[in-house]
Amino acid sequence: MTVTDDHVVDILDDGPEDAGPARAGRLPTPRALYDRWEKQQWSIAEVDVRRDRESWQQLRSFARGQLFEALAELEVGEVFVSRTLSGLVTHAPTDEDRLYLSTQVADEARHAQFFQDYLHLAVGEEQTVSESGTQDADSAYGRYFEPQLRASIDRVHELGGDRAAWHTAIVEYHLVTEGVLAAAALQSTRQLARRFELAALEEGLGNVARDESRHLTYGLAATRRLVDSGQADPVFEIYRSGVVLAARVLVNPAQKAVAPVLRPALVARAAQVSAQWHAARTRAVRQLRLIGLADRHQELAAAWDAACDRAMDEYAANWGVKHPVAVVAENA
Repeated sequence: MTVTDDHVVDILDDGPEDAGPARAGRLPTPRALYDRWEKQQWSIAEVDVRRDRESWQQLRSFARGQLFEALAELEVGEVFVSRTLSGLVTHAPTDEDRLYLSTQVADEARHAQFFQDYLHLAVGEEQTVSESGTQDADSAYGRYFEPQLRASIDRVHELGGDRAAWHTAIVEYHLVTEGVLAAAALQSTRQLARRFELAALEEGLGNVARDESRHLTYGLAATRRLVDSGQADPVFEIYRSGVVLAARVLVNPAQKAVAPVLRPALVARAAQVSAQWHAARTRAVRQLRLIGLADRHQELAAAWDAACDRAMDEYAANWGVKHPVAVVAENA
């Protein structure tokens, strides 16, 4: 995982699991991230999502379906975080943390608005999943991860900012939701936007990824401080639990996956899905290095693989057929 010259982790870096040594000592302070935020402002109006409208309409139905599913999941995640992150601001351990986290609240609101505007003005949707209130049924993140994160935030409030509860939510927000799920989704969706020449979407996703890199960096630094204070085992258990849920989100056994009839199309679709799963797994494992838990990487990788296997078994039980990724793997 790359740490740039100005010490911010690049959320779109896709190097191998064992790329480079941990450089957590170089992770920036909340004030340094605040200063970076001031220099990296962007405007939805300047992105102008309407310019993708014609290109979107010209996409084949399968491509539209792929992109819509990805955008809907990103919208659900951003809206949820924008609605709940203020709890971490209120109970932040220092003023420096509070001021930085306040910038993140602003970022998340902009991200939510960007995805909603894109879905309305470029895609042509009357309502997004979050606006319709159907995220529990229509979103894997809303179904599997959001309840856990909501419970963690409620616990922060109930315990008046208890440090252990606050750090649990930081891990689930920053390291898992953003560092694993959002990072993998942003990368794969931006690649599709570039392939289909959706210039506004590619630009907007790049802006979102730059913001998320700051957020992830903050979470890594805060978590590393907790590990260094002697809390390595509790941190790992929180992170492991979140990563297991993230694997379940990606497999999404409650929703039947798109399975093209033609073999070449099926193989291509399975490869794309597998690549996203692999990217998420790689990111989850690499982050251990930056929080001082590199020696636990095999344990985490095994937990991820087992979670994927369980979710795939559940998918087959739910739908009476194997997941397309499993079908292609068996016949490779």
